[in-house]
Amino acid sequence: MAHDDVDEFGEYTHEEILQALVLRLLTSADLDELCDDVDLPQLTSDGQPVTITAAHTYRDAGVLTLDRGVWLELSDGSAFGLTVHISRRPRGEVTLRRQ
Repeated sequence: MAHDDVDEFGEYTHEEILQALVLRLLTSADLDELCDDVDLPQLTSDGQPVTITAAHTYRDAGVLTLDRGVWLELSDGSAFGLTVHISRRPRGEVTLRRQ
């Protein structure tokens, strides 16, 4: 593992990786496609599919919190924060491995 990998995620490795994963998953396809993939109904507004218009980490979105998470803005004007919160730390040492 390169030294830069550790610096990128800092001491909050779990939160940062889960935050990056959620951000990537929610921006990898349109919201209606993601709903179809998991057999959920699609959100619509005025007969049009609701889409994710912006997705940022809390830090990049300017959310005033020390928590890690993803801020989502949808085409219907709604906004949601998905917070990654640690309830318990891992028992052993955890390292990063690139695939």
